[in-house]
Amino acid sequence: MTTQIIRSPHRASAVLLQDGVKRWNAWRQREGTPPNLEGIALAGQRLRRADLHRVDLSGANLSEADLSGANLSDSILVGATVEQAKLHNANLQNAFLNAANFNAANLTQVNLRGAVLIEAKLRQAILRNADLDGAIARLCNLTQAILTGTNLTQADLSEGMLEGATLIEATLKAANLRQTNLSMADLSRANLTQANLSGADLRGARLVAADLRQANLTGCNLSHCVLEDADLREAILTDAILNHAILDNANLQDTLLSPNNGALLPSSKS
Repeated sequence: MTTQIIRSPHRASAVLLQDGVKRWNAWRQREGTPPNLEGIALAGQRLRRADLHRVDLSGANLSEADLSGANLSDSILVGATVEQAKLHNANLQNAFLNAANFNAANLTQVNLRGAVLIEAKLRQAILRNADLDGAIARLCNLTQAILTGTNLTQADLSEGMLEGATLIEATLKAANLRQTNLSMADLSRANLTQANLSGADLRGARLVAADLRQANLTGCNLSHCVLEDADLREAILTDAILNHAILDNANLQDTLLSPNNGALLPSSKS
């Protein structure tokens, strides 16, 4: 069997993976060159704790597969289908996930540090307590995704879709959210210090007790946004739209705020 794998790495390694994770992981420890599994069909497969680091899974079908605890660091899943898959505690650090479909997938506590997710689809995905520090997720669709407690420090989410997403207590320090759609999103108690939200759509969003110190909200649409108890010290809101926004008890010390922007400021700190 070993000889067959060496002579036909693509076909034989695919069969080996389908035969069972234990056997696969043992083979990965022996083999130095990562296999190419482009386009492989593994829908619904049980692949818990599988060693898939540096494996090319471009275009693979992993929908509904159980990849909990799997090592997918430095892997390539460009255009892969991972819809409704289980990736709890999986390692996807530095993985290439461009245009991959993770809709409704469970990515709780997943490691996505430095991962590239340009144009990836993560509608209704669960990323609770996930780590996306430094991830590049431009044009990513995270509509109605759950990112409670997620680390998005310095992540690039520019021009993305986060409409209706849950980002309660998420860390978005110095994140790039330029021109991102965050309408109706819940960012209560989120850390957005020094974040770039210029041109972002935050209509109807909840930013209760959010930390927005030194955040750039230039030209941001905050109509009907709830900013009660938010910390906006030294934030930039030049040309921001605040029609019917609520800033009760918000801290606006040294904030750059355009006049006549429609904000409701009955009890704001200054």
